[in-house]
Amino acid sequence: MDQRSTDRAPLGNAEADKTPPVTVKPWGSLAYPQFSLLAGTWFVSALGQQMRMVTNLWLVYELTGDPLQLGLVGLFQGGTAILLGIFGGSFADLVDRKKLIIISQTTSMVLAATLAGLTISGNIAVWHIYVITMGASAINVFEQPARTALIPSLVPRSHLTNAITLNSTIRHATMLFGPAASGLLIDWQGAGSTYVINAALFIPVVAAFLFLRVPAGQYARGIRHFSASHMVEGLKFIWSTHIILALIVLDTVAAISTGYRGLMPVFAEDILGVGASGFGMLMSAPAVGFLVGAGILLLIGDIRHKGAVVLVTLLGYLVAVALFSQSTSFALSLVLIAAVGGLDGVATIMRQTTTQLLVPDEIRGRATSVHQAFARGSPSLGYLVMGALAVQLGAPNALLAGSAFAAVVLVVVGLKWREVLSYRS
Repeated sequence: MDQRSTDRAPLGNAEADKTPPVTVKPWGSLAYPQFSLLAGTWFVSALGQQMRMVTNLWLVYELTGDPLQLGLVGLFQGGTAILLGIFGGSFADLVDRKKLIIISQTTSMVLAATLAGLTISGNIAVWHIYVITMGASAINVFEQPARTALIPSLVPRSHLTNAITLNSTIRHATMLFGPAASGLLIDWQGAGSTYVINAALFIPVVAAFLFLRVPAGQYARGIRHFSASHMVEGLKFIWSTHIILALIVLDTVAAISTGYRGLMPVFAEDILGVGASGFGMLMSAPAVGFLVGAGILLLIGDIRHKGAVVLVTLLGYLVAVALFSQSTSFALSLVLIAAVGGLDGVATIMRQTTTQLLVPDEIRGRATSVHQAFARGSPSLGYLVMGALAVQLGAPNALLAGSAFAAVVLVVVGLKWREVLSYRS
């Protein structure tokens, strides 16, 4: 077996302890040209998506003034992701992942252009945003597992944590610039301008993917035809792998119970009184914290005690959300929500890396899609849960109650699946 094959072989705890860690430079994965190209397309694409999502929330609250209507944005986005998630992974293991991504990005461009036309013409309605949100979420269901499943074929195993960290860093960098830019553009030129830029950003992404070279047969090891039994293989694997299952449960409960992003227009307008520009800053602040956390991970390199890191950072995340919910200072709110993003980001990277290490390549797309369906769908469903609670309790108390509930679940899961705390890789 050659060294590259050895790098890609999954390791258990015992083998991992015997294998000396490989020193990887903070930007080591970018030395692989095809991963660099993939990372570049991810930055541009995710930047446009962030601008669209932030503008959607702002427009819905401007049109309705109702926190529950904000929650419905999350329902259409997250519900679609969860319902269709298993299909996306099956396609990622069945078809050419590169072609699937190109088709997905082209379709996303059409949806963004539609929103731009409706908004600029003055014909935009809340139901338009709901329908296009569903469509965009459905596209992401197919595109995201394919994109993530490409990463292990573009870098050696020793660089996988680094590559996933960089991939998450890029996404959160767009969460830093996208919302802030959207808030300024909305105040300056109106919401239609952000949708125009969103549509335009997909053009270089599609062009770049035409030049991406993927190793031959990277999807041939997956399924040969589409069937119900193949679709559930990823779900079966996760259900039987307690470490991944526990991490998904923790992430899902925390995300649904602390859907703070869906309530951010309420905090910006009614509690802090900072308008669209302040709203954009609040939406960008978690990315600042994430970039700090990711930078620390990049400097440290691979961390073997991934389970313990997830539990500790998730607890810190819940405490930070609770403190943010009670803040009436804009400056303090920015600091606290940045801490939320940093702690959540470290936990997310550890969860994603653990999943990629434990899942066999032949079902990687399907298992990844299940993980991502919950990872992407749960925060959006949290918009609905928090929106409904905010109507009854007010936004601050809704977040406080949700954080307390998630903390209880964290303790219960930690006691039930103790292998999560002891997991090493």
